[in-house]
Amino acid sequence: MKSSALRRVKREHAKNGRAHKDSRRHARTEFLAPFAPLLEQIEVSRHADLYPFFSTDRDSAPNGRPVVLVANDYLGLSADLRVRDAAREAIARFGTSRCASPLAGGQTTLHQTLATRLAEFLHQEAAALFASGYQANVGVISALVRNDDLILTDLFNHASIVDGARLSGAQVRHFQHNSASHLERILSQEARGRRVLVIVEGVYSADGDIGDLPDICAVAHAHGALVMVDEAHSFGVLGDRGAGAAEHFELLDDVDLIVGTMSKSLASVGGFVAADQNLVDAIAHSARALIFSAALPPAAAAAALAALEILQHEPERRQRLWHNARTFLAGLAAAGFDTMHSVTPVIPILVGDPVRTIELTARLRARGVHICPAIPPMVPAHLSRVRAHVTAAHEPADLEAAVETIAAVGSPLCIARVQRTGRAPRSRLPATAPRRTAAMRA
Repeated sequence: MKSSALRRVKREHAKNGRAHKDSRRHARTEFLAPFAPLLEQIEVSRHADLYPFFSTDRDSAPNGRPVVLVANDYLGLSADLRVRDAAREAIARFGTSRCASPLAGGQTTLHQTLATRLAEFLHQEAAALFASGYQANVGVISALVRNDDLILTDLFNHASIVDGARLSGAQVRHFQHNSASHLERILSQEARGRRVLVIVEGVYSADGDIGDLPDICAVAHAHGALVMVDEAHSFGVLGDRGAGAAEHFELLDDVDLIVGTMSKSLASVGGFVAADQNLVDAIAHSARALIFSAALPPAAAAAALAALEILQHEPERRQRLWHNARTFLAGLAAAGFDTMHSVTPVIPILVGDPVRTIELTARLRARGVHICPAIPPMVPAHLSRVRAHVTAAHEPADLEAAVETIAAVGSPLCIARVQRTGRAPRSRLPATAPRRTAAMRA
């Protein structure tokens, strides 16, 4: 544009400044039209002082200490001085960030050691690290699977798995939750002559039930498919050593890819994939979520490495976790709540309505009980719920007090009654049951 024309445009813009602002405001309003119902709900909940998201007041409670049930810190290691010291030492040695992708030199000896230790712990040949668990799922799936391939994913899989499947460009089919028989039908019809990846979770983060890995693996491998298990909520929780659902079922040698996160039992941030060396090499050199993202901060790698060491040498933490989970589940059951067949430290309470879910969350928070709401689009409206994450750091007395508070707040909202959902139990494994070993399957 010539200078004279540019000056003319600027003069017109200055002259019609108010009209221009009104026009831009209208354009933004039109652009946000699809979000109108969401924005209205946010405004209403804020006006009523019931907005429950992005809370920053977890360290306070009206009477006494709060009961925080929103953290996935299953082994209670985020406050452990050994983990904190490891992070501080890493910053002193390597700085706050390497400011480069892993492929371009963003890793340190800490990263290499963490990857090696994770692989060894999971009885795999190698592991690769990602900046988050979300990036791990997106990166692994989109790197390995291509347009002509087939992905079979459990209907209840995490959003990161859903997004990774979409980005891959492959055909995506969902099988009914934890249904090996439905998986078998789809494989029989569509798997012949194709590369197929079957994806499940070790513990499902919305419902707290355990993936049926033995039957899923048997069916998938019979059709030549690979099996990927996301151990985000089962790593550090299930298995003799805390290695996850694959260890719980004695299937560490059978699953093909193990994906996990450091943001839960490992009290840090980041994600990983562990598998055969060739699979890991293929992922590490082609996953866009790894190649085009800065490497995990050294402090995060050091914290996860210290937490992994504690996990391996202090099994009493996992025992305390399970004691607390059973205490909380039993208390909620006695109070008449529907915990949706959970058998793990991920414990939902079915509410069945988004508005009441938000109100319950806010009223509990006001009384010092911090809990997660799950409403659309996270779950269907009729399955709206609050969700608690029990950890080894909880005191049994605090969990009992939380149950009393939930009952007191939930009863006026007509929540403290077991609601008939018409759903059959989705896990055959109560928390106190032994592993389902190969001999038992035979």
